Amino acid sequence: MTSLTSSGISVDLPQGWEAEIYRRPEDALTFSAGRGEACHAVFHAANFPLPPERGDFGSGAVEIMRSHEVLVILFEHGPESVGTTLFSYEGIPIPLDAADFSPDMMQRALVGQAGAQKFFTVNGRAFCLYVVLGSYANRQALVATANALLATLDISSL
Repeated sequence: MTSLTSSGISVDLPQGWEAEIYRRPEDALTFSAGRGEACHAVFHAANFPLPPERGDFGSGAVEIMRSHEVLVILFEHGPESVGTTLFSYEGIPIPLDAADFSPDMMQRALVGQAGAQKFFTVNGRAFCLYVVLGSYANRQALVATANALLATLDISSL
């Protein structure tokens, strides 16, 4: 197993997974940060090769996923999100359940795929967990695959 740690996020990657933790440059425009605002951590992990160019929520990766593959994204929001209703769940919301997944939860509908999105706060940090499964029909097995990775996830305060 390979360990990855950056920006207060740690995870042990099962064999066959690859991952990256990054921050957008402060002058880049992203979903949650405009120019001059702090950019927060983004974590991508997949049991398939991640393309070098991808959007924060997996565009560029979901299009190449096959039915047996999983993409896990952790997107940090700013401190202004902590304490809001959307981020009121305390702790990492795991394990995920197959019932959490739906084709309607995809950022962009792709035939056969399903997604789940959970918002939470841990150690004073607000996150969105977004998981994409390559096959809605095979969600039971794929959720177990995602949960094996998520069970190793640790988020510390900064």
